[in-house]
Amino acid sequence: MSSTESAVTDQAAAPAAPEGPRSSRSSVLRPIAANRPLIAVLFLMLLVGFFAVKLPDTYLTADNMKSVLTQQSTLLVLALGVTFVLVIGEFDLSFASTIGLSGASSILLMSNHDVSPLVAVVAAILVGGAVGVVNGVAVAWGRAPAFIATLAAGSAAVGIEQLMTSNNTISDNIPLGYLGFTLNEHLGLPWSTWLTLLLVVVAVVVMSFTTLGRRLRATGMNPTAVTLAGISVSLVRLSAFVVLGLLAGLAGVMVTSQGGSYFPNSGAGLLLPPYSAVFLGAAIVGRGRFSPAATVFGVVFIALLERGLTMMDQKAAVIQLIEGAVLLAAVVLARQERKQ
Repeated sequence: MSSTESAVTDQAAAPAAPEGPRSSRSSVLRPIAANRPLIAVLFLMLLVGFFAVKLPDTYLTADNMKSVLTQQSTLLVLALGVTFVLVIGEFDLSFASTIGLSGASSILLMSNHDVSPLVAVVAAILVGGAVGVVNGVAVAWGRAPAFIATLAAGSAAVGIEQLMTSNNTISDNIPLGYLGFTLNEHLGLPWSTWLTLLLVVVAVVVMSFTTLGRRLRATGMNPTAVTLAGISVSLVRLSAFVVLGLLAGLAGVMVTSQGGSYFPNSGAGLLLPPYSAVFLGAAIVGRGRFSPAATVFGVVFIALLERGLTMMDQKAAVIQLIEGAVLLAAVVLARQERKQ
């Protein structure tokens, strides 16, 4: 990457300069915005403290926190992928369907063709990557709106999945090694959870310290400047969709491994939660900007809130209502601050 190219992408990704005098209200809000990460952590601590007081014997325990981390690994993997696509200013509505197609591919390879678990896992991830390629090509080169292109790709993925499986549950001849990916533990956590934590580190490093990360952020903020720097915006957009596709393929493996089988609509219910986590993290921590670190906060916040409400025997409808209200409030507050 040349120095000129680096300068242009850094300039495109940099926050806008202040536009003159601020109102007194803005002067009050500025210290809050500057300390937003600290305030977010304190808010999370208050949330945990509330549930710890209400549930003193069960909530703030090692076993409960381990259970939360293990159960939310799939959500975190998907949320990281969604972050990459949102950073470039696009949406993807196909990854939930990709989960089902990838999971079906891995299970069928083992059940019908006796392939090894490792080959099945790689195949599932590549299937997810292929869906990402289709999305990226349609959006970047086909100029199709991301909503329409990814919705169509998701519909096609569901059709292929149903043709492959006849919409039947498949649980025969699945090797223990495949199930062990989410069941076998190392140092107290399943292998899938360790992989998820590694992916968090990789995502943070890529987005914050690499050329690809700078190009992704710059493309989302000023694609014209990126093009003038001699960078292919189409390739940058393609890379974001492929990342999400690959991670959706991995999520398909995690869902089928944890469930011990393939089952129809295995990705159902996994479309909106990742977006909720990413937007919540961006609103509370990221000052309206998407990043892997902010996404992790969003996932943690939602996971701990949901677990606490569940342990207090709240109905599912109540939990969804509270989570929706928290997300809406965070997004509105972040939007209002950006207008100041």
